[in-house]
Amino acid sequence: MDDSDRLSALRLELRRSLGNERYDLWLGPQTTLTLDGGVLLVGCASQAEVQWLRRNLQATLAECGAAIFGASPTVEFAASGRATEAAQVVGAATSQRGGRRSPKKRYCDAQLTFAEIAPSPAPGKPSVDKALNEDSAPAKKRPRWTFEDFVVGDSNRLPADAARSAIQQLGRFSPLLIYGPSGTGKTHLMSAVAFMGRASRQRLRVMQLTAEQFTSQFLEALEKRSLPSLRQKTRSLDLLAIDDVQFLGNKRATVEELVYTIDAVQARGGQVVLSSDRPASELQSVSAELATRISAGLAVAIDPPDYATRLGIVRAMTARMDVAMGDDVIELIAQQVVGSGRMLSGAINRLVAASMAARKPITFDLAGGAIADFCRQHAPQVRLADIQRAVCEVFGVEATSLKSARKCRSVAEPRMLAMWLARRYTRAALSEIGDFFGRRSHSTVVSAQRKFDGLIAQRGEIVVGDQPCQVEEAVRRIEAKLRTA
Repeated sequence: MDDSDRLSALRLELRRSLGNERYDLWLGPQTTLTLDGGVLLVGCASQAEVQWLRRNLQATLAECGAAIFGASPTVEFAASGRATEAAQVVGAATSQRGGRRSPKKRYCDAQLTFAEIAPSPAPGKPSVDKALNEDSAPAKKRPRWTFEDFVVGDSNRLPADAARSAIQQLGRFSPLLIYGPSGTGKTHLMSAVAFMGRASRQRLRVMQLTAEQFTSQFLEALEKRSLPSLRQKTRSLDLLAIDDVQFLGNKRATVEELVYTIDAVQARGGQVVLSSDRPASELQSVSAELATRISAGLAVAIDPPDYATRLGIVRAMTARMDVAMGDDVIELIAQQVVGSGRMLSGAINRLVAASMAARKPITFDLAGGAIADFCRQHAPQVRLADIQRAVCEVFGVEATSLKSARKCRSVAEPRMLAMWLARRYTRAALSEIGDFFGRRSHSTVVSAQRKFDGLIAQRGEIVVGDQPCQVEEAVRRIEAKLRTA
């Protein structure tokens, strides 16, 4: 079997492993595969694709290569014309050495430098040979979430400070409960606390686990009659962090074990950190004793990120993912994707996939369509009547006022915000939204959308219940009503 047959077999194996849709998107005609000795060279259309494929598909390429070739090949990536040039240099260097290839060399022979193969990189950009050396070196394991990675804003400053204090002054605020909706950063803070505890010079004994894991360990210990061993392990800790304690509802024996564990850890001056999607008052339904112990410590809310925090999160994510985006695109994502950090991550991934499919860099025009699509697909399914009801409850106005011809600020602002929310959360046409809110023209809806886009970007204020309120906060309150509905 010659190299072309092997590559054809490899492509079939990759298509089987990834599925037709993912294969066509990532490894379709725009991607070339070249085999030389034990090296599989993947030629990509852009440097962004090189970074994406190296991060997401290198292991898959190696596994499929091992299945076809009998041994796992060394997988290397290059962008556009560099792939062809690199392959030619690889072949030339190999033939000069009589067909043998040194396992320690990458693209070229010791007599060649990358400067002889391709132009020097622009100032401030790392050279490709340096990147290859870094890629071949074993990666240093890095914690997934730390305090340094946590973007602090008005919506999460208090829980972030409380989490730091919990580890700096063990037992000072114990138990500490961080509660809020999914995707706001609770697990990030829990992991950061655990990492900081393990890195402490005090050699703290730390355990971080979810409530589901705690339940599983407890039930396993009961079954194997090893409960004393589990208690010795959990009750002698300096720091115990348990995520999603609301999971313990209807698990009476597990809750009782957790309560005794909390008491034991605190009795020896340790720290307990818990997270939940609901406040301590609503944990009464899980366990009155657990809620009582939380009330003796500190419970802090973590809210969905506001615009400024979302802006910082998107900048941090794009830097960590090594995705090149202009400031206008970053601001567009932060403005349009109102929700959790997971939604922001998904929006960035959607943009990268759209860029790869179009074989174009991520521009403002490309981002506009992709983000609009993303928001439509992931927005909660609500009706115009639901939005009207939530807006009326938050602003304290009558539904008839929103549909009236009144133009005073106390009515006009809620009406325009309702139109803005309708554009975001429904598939209703402009004319349908205008008709619903008092038979107004589609241009009125467009004007309302533009106005509130600007207010959110500028962190503007509106009047809610005779009190000034940031637009972000008003939107958050309405969204909370919609989630409850």
